Amino acid sequence: MNTALAILTHALRMLIHAPSTTIRVLMPALVLVIGCSLAIALLTPDMIIPKQTINAPAEPPTLQAALFFLMFGAVGLIGYALMAILWHRHVLLNGSDRIEDLRPDRAIFLGYIWRAILVGLAQMVAAIPIAILIGILGGSMMYANPTGPMATLLGLVASVIFVWVAMRLSVVLPAAALGEPMRLGESWTTTKPISAALWGVALLLSGLNICVYMISDTLLPVTGGLAILAHTIIYVVEGLVFISVLTTLYGHLVEGRSLGQ
Repeated sequence: MNTALAILTHALRMLIHAPSTTIRVLMPALVLVIGCSLAIALLTPDMIIPKQTINAPAEPPTLQAALFFLMFGAVGLIGYALMAILWHRHVLLNGSDRIEDLRPDRAIFLGYIWRAILVGLAQMVAAIPIAILIGILGGSMMYANPTGPMATLLGLVASVIFVWVAMRLSVVLPAAALGEPMRLGESWTTTKPISAALWGVALLLSGLNICVYMISDTLLPVTGGLAILAHTIIYVVEGLVFISVLTTLYGHLVEGRSLGQ
């Protein structure tokens, strides 16, 4: 667990050590992600909260709303990928003071997107046995009481396994951000020496995410533009933490950097 804490602490320290620099580096991506989220909330609210009347079912969204939703959603995902690339390059290229030096060219961006798709497909395949396992362990209990302690526990178990697999595979992503070749199998092999510690990291990340969701569900509004903006910011922060963990893993395992720095 000491190594797991060192990995997560290092990842968080990189993000909060110089907040103004972090925001400056990530600003283009943050504008895309948050801007697209606000555009969806303002222009396609029916895609999120269908209109209902007292005695009628929800009305289906219009074709225009669906197209706007898909367009802004795709641009938002591109912004999320750009956020990861910028952060990987900022840290692993030793934080160049010139922002233009950190901007990826077309080949790096497309290479990153392709590897992200491969990682996503691999995670989907991994999710199948995880779902079967959770179903065997207590699917009926979760169905009977989806908000009970057993459901929360099994959800945590599933999340830990899923995050562990994601970390084992996703070291290819910071490599792609630097334009370095790496296959999914190489990522799995590279992370093998600390695979046990990554269970601890997965547990810490999953537990933190569950706590954040419980707090946000209690404190944040359920509907409206403010709710969408707040949840977008939460997703961005959670994503940045995971991205920074991957950056830490690449720096430590591939480049030999110390976790204490």
